[in-house]
Amino acid sequence: MPRNRRPDTLHLPTDAGASAEAVAEHVVRLIAAGRLSVGDPLPSTRAVALDSGIPRSRVVRAYELLGAGGYVTARAGSGVVVAAGREAARSVTASPGLRGARPSSARPADRRQARRPRLNLMPGAPDTSLIDERAWRQAWRESSRRVPDLDWYRPNEHEVLSHALRDHLRQVRGVVADAADIVIFPGVTAAITAVVDAVTPRRAAMEDPGYRWARKPLQDNVARLDLLDVDDDGLRVDRLRDAHQLVYVTPAHQYPLGGRMPVERRHDLLRWARTHHGVVIEDDFDGEFRHDAPPLGPLRAMSGAADQVVYVGTASKTLTPHLRLAWAVTPARLTDDVRRAAAERRADVCRITSGALAHFIQSGAMAKHLARTQRTYAARRQRLVAALTEQLPDLRITGADSGMHLTVRWAGGRDDVEVVERLRRRGVATAALSSYGVEHRPNGLLLGYAQLPETAAAGAVRDLAHALD
Repeated sequence: MPRNRRPDTLHLPTDAGASAEAVAEHVVRLIAAGRLSVGDPLPSTRAVALDSGIPRSRVVRAYELLGAGGYVTARAGSGVVVAAGREAARSVTASPGLRGARPSSARPADRRQARRPRLNLMPGAPDTSLIDERAWRQAWRESSRRVPDLDWYRPNEHEVLSHALRDHLRQVRGVVADAADIVIFPGVTAAITAVVDAVTPRRAAMEDPGYRWARKPLQDNVARLDLLDVDDDGLRVDRLRDAHQLVYVTPAHQYPLGGRMPVERRHDLLRWARTHHGVVIEDDFDGEFRHDAPPLGPLRAMSGAADQVVYVGTASKTLTPHLRLAWAVTPARLTDDVRRAAAERRADVCRITSGALAHFIQSGAMAKHLARTQRTYAARRQRLVAALTEQLPDLRITGADSGMHLTVRWAGGRDDVEVVERLRRRGVATAALSSYGVEHRPNGLLLGYAQLPETAAAGAVRDLAHALD
C-alpha cells in the first residue's frame, strides 16, 4: 500500500502566542472531527512552526503532550502518527486542557458521575504534585532533542530506557538483568498479554481476589484460567497444580489484600516453576514503597529465578498513569518471543515518552522523587492508620506495611458497594474490595493514601464511620 504522505501543516491559527496545550488541543479536535485518522502522519515540528509562526519548542512540547496522552505515537518510517480514534478524541475535546487528560472509554452515564472527589482514596493514585516540575520538563526537552525526526528504527527502539531501567532496577529493587531483556510496553495489561502470547499456556492461574486488569488478558488468551485463593501471606502456592504452565502473582504487596509473600513460600513458588517448567509473572506494581516492613526484594531477585520469572513494573504508581508506560524483565529464552508478540499486538510506546523517562532516571531525578514520595506516603499512611485505629477499632487493617493503599474489612454489616456509594455522596472516592474477586469476594474497602493530606485523615475516617453506620 502507498504510504500516507506527511502533510506540511496542521492548519493552526496564526498566533505566535498560542500555548503548547492549545496546539495539542487543536490536534485532538482534528481527530474528533475526522480530519485526522489513526495512522495518519503529522507534519514535522519544523514545518508546523514555519507555517504557524509558533516557536518550534512550543510545537515540540505539544507533540510531547499528545504522545503522553496516547493521541499520537512514533512509528518507524512515518515519524509521528495518530494513535487515538475519533470517538476517543471526542471524549476529551470539551476539557479545558490536556494535562492529565486521556482518551476515555467510559460510558456517558459513567462520565456524568465523574465529578472530582473532595478526597481521592482510590488505590494506585499517586500524588503527581510531588514530581519536580523543572526536572520533569527538562526530561521531555532532552528526549525531544534526542529524536527530532522520529524516523529511525532499531530492533530495540527503546534501548535508552532499557539501559536506564537496567541500572535503576538493580539499584532500587535488586533486579539484575541485561538491558536486551527489558521490553517496554504501553501498560501492564499489554505486557501480560505479550507474555501469554509468547508462552502459549493451556492452563494458567492467578490470585482471587486479584488485579482485574491482569485477569482480563489471561481470561481472553488462555484456554483455562484457575482463580486461586489467597491468605495473609499472598497466593496459596499449595493450590498450584502440575497442569498449570503460568501463574500471575503480586508477592510484594498482594493486590488487593496487601499481604507480603514470605521467603519460604517464595521458594515453594520457584520450586514449582522449576519442577513443572512454569512461568511466573511477578507484578511489582508498588514495590518501591515500604514502610514498617523489613526488606524483602522481588521474587525475580532470588537465586535461580531469572529463568522462570517475568518481572513486570510500571511508572503508573511512582509517577503518573498518564505516561502509559510499563516494562517486563523477561527470561532470556523468552525475550525474542515476547518482543515478537508485542509487535504483532501493536503494543507501541511513544519514543519521546520513553526517552523522557530514561532521562528522568539517568539524571537522578527519579531517585530523588522516590525518596520524596516514600517520606510523604509513609507520613500519610501513619496518620490514616492512627485515625482508623482510634475511631474504628473493630475494622481489620491489612496491607499497611508497604505500597500505596491499605485494606479495611469488617464482619457482617453493610455491603461494601453500598459503603462506596455513601462515601461518594460525601465526596470521598474509594474502591470496594468485593469488586476484585470472582469466586472469593470479601467485604471491605481499599483506601489509597498517596493523595490524602495528613490533616485530612481524621476527617476521612469520620466520613467512613458515617458510611458504615
